[in-house]
Amino acid sequence: MSEKLKLNFRYLFWILLAIFIGVLFAFVVTKTAGYEKINSIAPKQEQIENLKNNVPTSFYFIKDLNKKPLTKAESYYVGDLDTGETILKKNIDQKFPIASVTKLMTATVSLDNQNQNEVTQITKADIAPYGKNGNLHINEKIKIGDLIYPMLLESSNDAAQTIALNSGINSFIQKMNDTAKKIGLLSTSFDDPSGLSENNQSTALDLFKFAQYLKSNKPDLLKITTEKSFRANNHVWFNTSQFLGIPGYQGGKRGYIDESKQTAISLFTLPLGKEGFRNIGIVVLRSPDRYKDVTNIVNYLNKNVYYGGEADADMAWVRAKENIAYEENPNSVSLVFVGDVMLDRGVRNSVNKNFNGDYSALFKNLDILKKADISFVNLEGPASDQGQDKHNLYSFRMDPSVVPALYGAGVSIVSLANNHIGDWGRNAFTDTMANLKENEILFTGAGLNSTEAEQPTIIEKYGMKIGYLSFSDVGPNWMAADDKNPGILLADNPRFDEIIQNASKQVDDLIVTFHFGVEYQTKHNDRQQLLAHKAIDDGAKIVIGSHPHVVEDTEVYSPKSCTQSSCMGFIAYSLGNLIFDQYFSTNTMQGMLLEIQLNKDGTMIVNKDTVKLNKVFQPDQIIKGKSEKIKQD
Repeated sequence: MSEKLKLNFRYLFWILLAIFIGVLFAFVVTKTAGYEKINSIAPKQEQIENLKNNVPTSFYFIKDLNKKPLTKAESYYVGDLDTGETILKKNIDQKFPIASVTKLMTATVSLDNQNQNEVTQITKADIAPYGKNGNLHINEKIKIGDLIYPMLLESSNDAAQTIALNSGINSFIQKMNDTAKKIGLLSTSFDDPSGLSENNQSTALDLFKFAQYLKSNKPDLLKITTEKSFRANNHVWFNTSQFLGIPGYQGGKRGYIDESKQTAISLFTLPLGKEGFRNIGIVVLRSPDRYKDVTNIVNYLNKNVYYGGEADADMAWVRAKENIAYEENPNSVSLVFVGDVMLDRGVRNSVNKNFNGDYSALFKNLDILKKADISFVNLEGPASDQGQDKHNLYSFRMDPSVVPALYGAGVSIVSLANNHIGDWGRNAFTDTMANLKENEILFTGAGLNSTEAEQPTIIEKYGMKIGYLSFSDVGPNWMAADDKNPGILLADNPRFDEIIQNASKQVDDLIVTFHFGVEYQTKHNDRQQLLAHKAIDDGAKIVIGSHPHVVEDTEVYSPKSCTQSSCMGFIAYSLGNLIFDQYFSTNTMQGMLLEIQLNKDGTMIVNKDTVKLNKVFQPDQIIKGKSEKIKQD
């Protein structure tokens, strides 16, 4: 081989080696220690001042670009509020109804255009919209600035309506749409100030831009959404946001109408960088469970994403993320059941005296209700300001404000089939159902007619359909639902077996609850056993009891046709009290908190915890029980 040819080969070798090293370096840069750089483009890059003259040295890195957080929302956007960088996204340009997220724009327009110290008088037109949150009354006088609080803390539709009517509602809505365009929300439109209209629509991308605008221009407005409560005149309004307890939450708004499902704008500061926290915006639209979606995204970010340079991937602070728990797609649903909740009489007095009227304080130590996939309570009486006292021996009617407190505590579904639900008549009963619906709490054992009452309330989680069906065996008999009248489902219904069998065919697992038994008895009786066994024979998986006000025994029961663990049933004959004012005995000042892991294969793991009440009727101690796998003997 000639010297010239050898020289050419050397040149070719060094050229190829340089190319290989360059490719390898690029790969290491974008995929270091298992992390890949997110090639994201800011939605409005021209607005990011800190990137105009500087080449960025930090980027978002993700452990696995193909691994997404466990979310059920039809659309979501997750991004850096300061740089505008996209971290996660799905269907970000698709328009959906946004429900009460609208109220953030209503507040923005009010702050920009109205005198916040102006006093307005509430009229019939002001309180015409659906819902009663805010508890505004005709002829009361209130400052426009004070109305911002019930609108954002309790999602009061009446407060939003009052604010808009003060400037002329058509003019106000036009200002909402003009403000949206000015901000750059080109796919956003408003038709009313509350979000009740399905024509209030936007995209996840637009709402992220709105979150950026609020953070930069309306920080005081966002701060309102993180306040625990606000007092004005004779009102105390409490924050019902599900996100208040999540570390790093900086504010936002959630919403729900049937057409929108669950929606949310939420802002967080998260420890994603070595030098400090990053400001992150999370938007979810058309979600069946916004709390789970947002918390799963937050946990995903904390575990799988960091903000920094390429060299940081091997640093200890990044490797520590590997130890953060993150929920993968589960094969089970976590269920929590607690006993009777009665927030009238002595409990009402205690809340007013010790917690300044804040019912949410009663649930301070019950975070487990939020963490469960589905949390169930028996609501022992109406929550309403309507109706007439029937003058029963004990007649309960809870303040309507207990309903948003229940929602904020994490309660998913309540039973209304009990002996106190009719204490103030059918008007209070139907008003209670409306108040629950307004606050996104499901109910069972009741309806506007017998057809509704007999239908199971179905909740779908992780591909599992869980049904709830409730009966009262202790009346009141006159409150039985029929073809023309609203009411409850009674256990002596002649179609008892048929109702349960029909319900079980609609779901994967059916839960039947009974208000039955004898008060203060710690052992179930023959009637309770008969009903519980019949329910499982008819297709129920779990039977839960209430009414005795004390904890009773539990039982594993197998239908006659059952030959394996997956078809076995579990019965808790009475969970006792969760919150009640029966201070006269130890047994009535505690109850069972039942945790059940219901697996897709039909097996169950049960925890029977004990909840103890303190002297102000606040659950303040949970004593953990042992885990028990339900199986055939």
